[in-house]
Amino acid sequence: MLAWPDETIYEGIASVAADRPDRRAVVFEGTEWTYDDLLAESRALAAGLAELGVSDGDVVAVWLGNRPEWIACQLATSMLGAATVAVNTRYRTHELEYMLADSGASVLLTEDALLGRDYHEMLATAVPEVATASPDAFDPDSIPTLEAIVSLESAAERPALRDYDDVLATGRARGWDGLEPAADPEAPAAIFYTSGTTSDPKGCLQSSRSLLNHATHVADHLGVDGDDVSVATLPFCGIWGYNTLFSVLATGGTLVAQTHFDPGETIRLVDEYDATSLTGLGVMFERMLEDESFDTARVETVDTGVVGFISKGFDETLFERIESTFGFPVVQPYGLSEANSQLFVGDPADPAERRKRVGGPPIHPAIEAAIVDPETREQLPAGEEGELAIRGYPLADGYLGKPEATAAAFDERGWFYTGDLAEIDADGYVYYRSRLDDALRVRGFLVAPREIGAAVEAHPAVRACEVVGAPHPRHGEVPVAFVVPADGEVPTDDLEAFLDARVADYKIPEAVEVVDGFPTTEGPNGEKVRKSALRDRVRDRFTA
Repeated sequence: MLAWPDETIYEGIASVAADRPDRRAVVFEGTEWTYDDLLAESRALAAGLAELGVSDGDVVAVWLGNRPEWIACQLATSMLGAATVAVNTRYRTHELEYMLADSGASVLLTEDALLGRDYHEMLATAVPEVATASPDAFDPDSIPTLEAIVSLESAAERPALRDYDDVLATGRARGWDGLEPAADPEAPAAIFYTSGTTSDPKGCLQSSRSLLNHATHVADHLGVDGDDVSVATLPFCGIWGYNTLFSVLATGGTLVAQTHFDPGETIRLVDEYDATSLTGLGVMFERMLEDESFDTARVETVDTGVVGFISKGFDETLFERIESTFGFPVVQPYGLSEANSQLFVGDPADPAERRKRVGGPPIHPAIEAAIVDPETREQLPAGEEGELAIRGYPLADGYLGKPEATAAAFDERGWFYTGDLAEIDADGYVYYRSRLDDALRVRGFLVAPREIGAAVEAHPAVRACEVVGAPHPRHGEVPVAFVVPADGEVPTDDLEAFLDARVADYKIPEAVEVVDGFPTTEGPNGEKVRKSALRDRVRDRFTA
């Protein structure tokens, strides 16, 4: 039975706030927001966005680090019946422009900079009218649907930007009179982009019913409730970080927001706020353990945690080190943007040998799983490996504006075919093996090698490129490019600068090897590049 059958995200969090209005909801940079504070900000922002023309069915893009305004925007768009599109904080101009155009966003909420990246400068490159138009005359040619950009910081040299505080003030002055909160839990509430199996990112449409129920079931599965305090280390713009933040708020707990992961700062926040729950990648926990400020006494309050080893490959020594040092049973999650994160998660009560595998039991009985033959999609018996198919409430409502891609992945019986190699054991536990298409997971983000290869091949000195992943002690997995020159040499320094202006930093190859050609093998449909041979060449490149 679903916990929230008839409520939107806003209505769900508002009902939690009604029970505990003065409870700390979010802590950010020393400031505490109660549930009442969060709702007041959300209502003012919703009214302000309504004055900008946002209404039912619209899309509002959010390009912010982990902070309360990100959450307020999601609640505000939910009130208006609009959807929030989560923009990756590491994106550059090309990716930003694509996402804004593809999603049809009418408003963008952003900040001036994060992690040394000048967002205002990138906006001026992607949308030149930012530097020339007034807010009321803003009508960009490159993104016709975009009607307003709201920034937490104003800038005289970017006159088109609207100040966030001004939008809030307008909303407070207007009030909520005459507006009715949206009430359809099946309508799209958030859009998460994934590279999927092609070079074109796809927007996954997630409803309030999917997101709110899933967050609650994650909390139930892990034993997290309204008395818990969680430090947010994963980016809200990703489905895992998003589900984690709402699993806290849907149960009335406290979220300590961190704009981005920093091991020393995470340790400090856990210590200062007596955090009881901590979720992140294995490499994040490894960096905390190796930080000079780490002391077991500083993290002794943590009793629940989810650790993702999928980006680096399972490390048994690190698994055991986390358990023995942090003192909680480590469980590993499986999930994806099309169906929420943490669909199959180890049971904390299970023996370690089971928890050392990626996945586990479904977190709710309404989630169905099957293993099918990737070619015929016929179901395979328990214990056999094949493509994982999923059915149930956590599924996205297809891909935004891509009916052919939706039809290829979602069938008429309600099954979504993940493109992942997995197996289901006799107890119904689902265990992930690998991506069928060899996708990379770099710094927690899923990246299609073909997407990186296409970006490299756009350089005039490159004729062809193949990208594989290599284990890395700091980042888990990093891309390595094998490049065939178009004519003569490939200037690797120039190539890095070329990519830096066009793609997120984690997509830039950690190393480039210039080759005459790629190892191939004959298949039924012609020659195929032997990716395994390329991976063998770089397997120990960064770990030796």
